[in-house]
Amino acid sequence: MAVSPLVIRLLHVLAVGGLLGGTAVIWLAFRVDDGISVPLLSWFEGVFWGVVGAIVFTGLGNLAAFGVPGPDTTHGMVLTIKLGCLLFVVAGSVIRTFAVVQLSRGGVSSVTAPRLRWIYVATGWSIVALVLIAGVLTRV
Repeated sequence: MAVSPLVIRLLHVLAVGGLLGGTAVIWLAFRVDDGISVPLLSWFEGVFWGVVGAIVFTGLGNLAAFGVPGPDTTHGMVLTIKLGCLLFVVAGSVIRTFAVVQLSRGGVSSVTAPRLRWIYVATGWSIVALVLIAGVLTRV
């Protein structure tokens, strides 16, 4: 039984929305509270990577369903920029995940680290950039 391209696209959009919302909630927790729970950050990192995996696979499903544009086309150029931004988000997220793992291994229960907060901010804004590029990609 084949899965409808509409279902794949819906899962892709919902996963991106959840990823952006989760990152925004963590950033707000850093802003509002004096310290954020390291176990909460660890839990979010696990969910984050699961959702990123779902986004990658549904994105590949979308490419398979709608065709891969050539690199010399406008559509292909925008897709290349989007994939480059995705690589940036993933690379930054690996750094963030390593920081959370180090905090967790160090036995820290609560953290107020401004650098970690800014990494979550960068992740959120990078995801916003990806969403905007995706909007351009669907209209080209």
